[in-house]
Amino acid sequence: MITSFYYKKGGQVETNLSRARLFSALGEKDGLLWVDFEAPTEFESDMLVEIFNFHPLAVEDCITDHSEPKVDDYEEYLFLVVHALTMVQNNGQKELSTIELNVFLGPNYVVTFHKAPVESVAQDLLKTQQKPAGMMSAGPDLLVHTILDHLVDRYLPALHQYEEKVDLLEKDIFSKSPSREKLATLLQLKQDISTLRRIVGPQRDTIHFLTRNAGHLIKAKHLIYFRDISDHLFRISSLANGMHDHLTSMLEVYFSYLSSELNVVMKRLTVVATLAMPAVMIASIYGMNFRVIPWSTHEYGFWAVVILTAAVTAGMFFWMRVKKWM
Repeated sequence: MITSFYYKKGGQVETNLSRARLFSALGEKDGLLWVDFEAPTEFESDMLVEIFNFHPLAVEDCITDHSEPKVDDYEEYLFLVVHALTMVQNNGQKELSTIELNVFLGPNYVVTFHKAPVESVAQDLLKTQQKPAGMMSAGPDLLVHTILDHLVDRYLPALHQYEEKVDLLEKDIFSKSPSREKLATLLQLKQDISTLRRIVGPQRDTIHFLTRNAGHLIKAKHLIYFRDISDHLFRISSLANGMHDHLTSMLEVYFSYLSSELNVVMKRLTVVATLAMPAVMIASIYGMNFRVIPWSTHEYGFWAVVILTAAVTAGMFFWMRVKKWM
């Protein structure tokens, strides 16, 4: 699906432009063209080359949809790869996922390309349709800033959701006995936060690089807005790193708790085995097939051996208590 807007100051916004109109709008330097590709077909994707004449490497990055956050300067335009966050259902649970968003910034146009719906971009498209002057009158660089800013703004709510999950899990783990389900939840949270860190870190570096090497496509007076996005990403990155360290500590404490519980069980089993040793040893001696065994023919020999066994076991028990081994 392709959504397009063309706006000139003081004029009406044009929507859903034809291919011929898109091509002619590119030549009009006093207007601003925004074309959004959402899950485009192969025929629609061909417009990236046929109309905009983008570099094959940039087009390939759009089609493959497996690029890390980056910015490439092709002199006539900038190509940015960023990622939006979304929550997806998996086995009845919400998990963190990312959607790649490719952005082309030209002197009089902005092209966005994504294979799945991006909620922040959808809202920007709706705002542009309702109030085109508010979104597109300031130029292509500020339009890109708005798109990136709204995309990054959705990072914090997702991060706060994970903070709440981590707090609840931490209370649950140490207030009740551990279980496989809790360990699986902890590992899933750690994996999601690792995914977030893997995206936010390069994205922060990308925006920071953009503020230092913007070239002629971003006005100097507008760089402060991109620095604001970079600051937000730095804060989000710090929060994600802190949460990842917290989860790592929780995992270490969790395994330490399991190890401690196992040690208690092994200690009890060791005590039981040690207390059973006298009985086993005496019974094995009197179970040997010798012709002459002390007390074997005595009337009270059996009970004497039983009393001896009980006395030795009781003596070992009290000795362990004195030594505070149990």
